[in-house]
Amino acid sequence: MRTTSFLLLLLLAGAAILYLAVSPSAALGGEWQPIPNVVDAHVQGIGKCAVDEQNKVTNCGLRFAKVVSGKVQNTGSTTYLLDVDALRLDGSDKIYQVEVVEQNSSGSSTCKLVSFGPNC
Repeated sequence: MRTTSFLLLLLLAGAAILYLAVSPSAALGGEWQPIPNVVDAHVQGIGKCAVDEQNKVTNCGLRFAKVVSGKVQNTGSTTYLLDVDALRLDGSDKIYQVEVVEQNSSGSSTCKLVSFGPNC
């Protein structure tokens, strides 16, 4: 019995160490992590949502092109810092830095634009 308890304790300690090594953001309270696959449809959708929300409040007429890079942070909700390529009314494109919070509730997600810059 004593050997079994010791082995179980050793197994749990090893699992905890492995978890901390594999998932440092979970252990450190939600540090910013680079997004490895910015071409993912979900990430692109978050970028499009940011441009759409900016157009609602500024009437800039920007057209979303693509997300070119970004970071993500999980702290209960998911926050994205994205570099978004968007087309301006004059046809030129520009990279905008956006911050978006994605909130999931009852099976659906919403995006809330926190910041968008520089101005269009």
